Amino acid sequence: MNRDEEDRRRAFVGLLASPVVDRRRDRELFGLVRDPRHRPELVSWFRTRLGYRLVITDTAARLFRLPLGDTVIAPRRVVTPPRRILVLALLAAAAAEDAEDVTTTQDLSDRVRVLSAREDTGVSAYEPDRYAERKAFAESVRLLASTGALAPLAAGDGDQQDSWARRSDKVGATYGVQREMLLRMVDPASLAAALGQRGPTFDDDAERFTVMRRLIELPVCLYSDLTEPERAYLIRQRSRIVSWCTEMTGWTVEQRAEGLALIAAEEAHTDLAFPRMRAVDFASLLILDELYRCRDEMGVVTESDLVAAVAEVAQRHPKSITAEIATDTLRRDRALELLRALDLLRPGLRPGLWQLTPIAARYRDPEVIAVTTRIEEPAP
Repeated sequence: MNRDEEDRRRAFVGLLASPVVDRRRDRELFGLVRDPRHRPELVSWFRTRLGYRLVITDTAARLFRLPLGDTVIAPRRVVTPPRRILVLALLAAAAAEDAEDVTTTQDLSDRVRVLSAREDTGVSAYEPDRYAERKAFAESVRLLASTGALAPLAAGDGDQQDSWARRSDKVGATYGVQREMLLRMVDPASLAAALGQRGPTFDDDAERFTVMRRLIELPVCLYSDLTEPERAYLIRQRSRIVSWCTEMTGWTVEQRAEGLALIAAEEAHTDLAFPRMRAVDFASLLILDELYRCRDEMGVVTESDLVAAVAEVAQRHPKSITAEIATDTLRRDRALELLRALDLLRPGLRPGLWQLTPIAARYRDPEVIAVTTRIEEPAP
């Protein structure tokens, strides 16, 4: 592999991890994406293999993960921001459009208060006199800054936001309004899908897009999750799909009877590495192993199996139990949250049942060498 191929892969993987690339914040990645040696192929690859749209301007790049009809296949965040914070972030984005090129948290807060009070806005009125609302608004502005729509003009943005939430006589952090990124925050087709409206269809390419998105984004494509046309496409084009994935990522494609899995070369390339060196992951891994042992021939376990596995892990490895998973309920809930985010465990066909996916077999029979004081420390 030559240097150009390596850089193109870095650009491709970088865009998957950060669909919004700002020239100022991500100078190196932006340079790779905009490089004339890579730009045409990246735009073409995303369009023809995945059905995505990559927009590159002089100051930023934005990858739009367009829905297929009304479905978006992309990893969900393990912990999503509360709905109120998302609503306030959208209102703050609308307010920023009318703000000066340089604005502050307080200025945006004042504008959002007026905007949310309008009857046609259709949201609960924003009440900045309440600490909970100010705290949520500070989080929403922080979220907006993470999209590149607001550019902090000084270091310590987080500290200033916290201070603003606690004291009404503060102006908060100062931001430059990035109007181009504001316009590119939301794609009309994605917004329509979020509102339950069916987007454009891709009759000729739908099977390819679905299979490729599952592999590139999730990154496991199980035959059992596909429709008959999608399954037929994967069987027919299996070698080509493996070649495409390897070409743009450099990662390994595992081919199993249940489907394909794209294995990243480095842990840093995954959005949710597992298991990490923390108590929740340790407990979840061992709970998963207990469930794998007691599954039926269809990979189904019961809620009772889950409760028993949670108790068994605590009894066998008491040193691994930290405050965040101190009770059976906490251990169960945190393990479920993580295992479901990793798609290792799904709700069963009936209440009280859970379904292990074939991916769970990759983690069977873990060898516990030692539970050290390091793993007992809470994750940072």
